[in-house]
Amino acid sequence: YDLGYRVWARIGRAVGSGREWPALSASQQEEMDGAIVMFQEAMDQGHILAARSIGDIYSWGKGVAKDYERAMAAYKVAAEAGDAFSQYQVGMMYCKGLGVAVDYQQARAWLEKAAAQDFPDAVRELGVMYFEGWGVTPSWRRARELYKRAIELGCSDVVEAMQILTQNIQNTFIDQRVEVHGTSRTDINGKCG
Repeated sequence: YDLGYRVWARIGRAVGSGREWPALSASQQEEMDGAIVMFQEAMDQGHILAARSIGDIYSWGKGVAKDYERAMAAYKVAAEAGDAFSQYQVGMMYCKGLGVAVDYQQARAWLEKAAAQDFPDAVRELGVMYFEGWGVTPSWRRARELYKRAIELGCSDVVEAMQILTQNIQNTFIDQRVEVHGTSRTDINGKCG
């Protein structure tokens, strides 16, 4: 695994280690193919990080064509061994239908496993599922709890989702209050100024 990782990291630095890589030179491609073989051998021997690395390579197209089915198979090996990042990736692939059919029940199950290990992105995505009602009964209360937990775990990109949720809750309460008192929204806006 270690040698394969060093080769992969070196190539990543050479091409700009973003998620998607440009086409590799012939020598880089040859090295990358060798790294994949090393990762595969390590994964076959139970190395969790090798499985995760293969998942990343095929999910993002790092030196290979994107292949979500192969990515899912590799991520599942690591996820079943308890790797929180891979559990999150498997959950998201089920949620988005990448390499598998969309299955919100499977997505939720894998995201819950990662969230139980305090993986912030998994907690955030569970919040999204409850906010949107994907495979669950919509619950703004549960979404808010999950967003709050994700923020506490350091997931700063959930702040905007929390603001949208809070605005939706406020708008709903205003609409309910208007309906109870028999006053239209236009009447309230006119009375307020």
